[in-house]
Amino acid sequence: MCDYIKRKQLHAGTDIHGWIVYSSQENSISPYYIDLYVKACERYQMSAELGICDTACVQSQAALQKVRKQIQQDAPSFVINRTRDCRISQLFEQMNIPVFNNSKTVRLGNDKALAYQYMADRSVPVMPVCQYDSDKEPPWYPAVIKSRSGHGGTQVYWIQDQAAWIQWREEHIFKSHKAEACFTDSRQEFENSAENYIIQQASDEPGRDVRVYIVGNKITAAVLRTSDTDFRSNYCLGGTAALYTLTDRERKLAVQAVCGLEIGMAGIDFIFHNGEMVFNEIEDMAGARALYALSDYDIADDYIRYIREKICC
Repeated sequence: MCDYIKRKQLHAGTDIHGWIVYSSQENSISPYYIDLYVKACERYQMSAELGICDTACVQSQAALQKVRKQIQQDAPSFVINRTRDCRISQLFEQMNIPVFNNSKTVRLGNDKALAYQYMADRSVPVMPVCQYDSDKEPPWYPAVIKSRSGHGGTQVYWIQDQAAWIQWREEHIFKSHKAEACFTDSRQEFENSAENYIIQQASDEPGRDVRVYIVGNKITAAVLRTSDTDFRSNYCLGGTAALYTLTDRERKLAVQAVCGLEIGMAGIDFIFHNGEMVFNEIEDMAGARALYALSDYDIADDYIRYIREKICC
C-alpha cells in the first residue's frame, strides 16, 4: 500500500464504499464524528474507511503517480476530504471520483482573502479588508488581523489602536523574522509569513456571529454564537450557542453566499454590523458540537444521505 494514504477499515465493505480522508497533520480527528459517519453509512447501505493522508503526495509528480495507482486499485465510490487541502480534492476530481467538498469550496474555505473577494464580487456584504503591509498601519481602528488560513478563531487578533498594532507587529512579525534570521539569510520565509495576514475593519458587534449549516447547497440549520469575554464567539473557545431562526432577509443573504458553489457540507459564518449579517468565512470542515448539543438534527446523516443521492442519481 502507498505510504501517502494509510487507511483503516471502519466496517464491512459494501458496493458503495468511500474514504473519509484527514491530513496526517490534523490533531483533532474526533472518534465521535467518525462514529456518526459510520452509523450514517450503515443506514444507507454504504461503508467507509478512515484515510490518513500525507499531503506531500500532491507536491511531486512521482508521489502523485504512486497515490493515483493506489486510488485506481481501490477505486473508492466517493471521498470526503477533511484535509483542508484543495489539491487533495483536485486529485480525486481529476480521476472522476466524487469528492466532498470539491476543490473550489475547499480553496475558499482555507483562504480568507479569496473568500472575501469571491463574496464581494457577488454583492455579499463583507467588512472592508486589505493585505498586511509592514510599512502601513491599519486604515481603521479597531481592526482585526487574521491569518488567511486560520480556523476555529485561531490566528485572529484584535487591534484596538496604534499601540496595539505596534505591539502585534513586534510579537508576531519581527520576532519571527529574527528567529528565522538565525537559520537563513533569505527573507523569503519572512515575507511569506507576513503575506499570510490580512487586516479587516472590526464589526460593531464583536463576540456575536451566526453559523449557517449547509448540506447539498441547502440551508439546514443555524446557530447563534456569543461571547461576553472575547471578540471571537467560537463555541470551541468557550462561547455560548443557541439555535437561530434566520429572518427572510438573512436567509436570502445566505442563499446568495452559497450561489455558485457546490457544497457537500459546510458552515457559512456571518458576523453582525449595523444590525445586519455580514459574511465572515466558509468553514469547509465545520464542526457541529453545538448543533448536536442543541437539537436532534443529525447533520452527518443528512450529509451521507446527500452523498448517496448525488453518486447514485
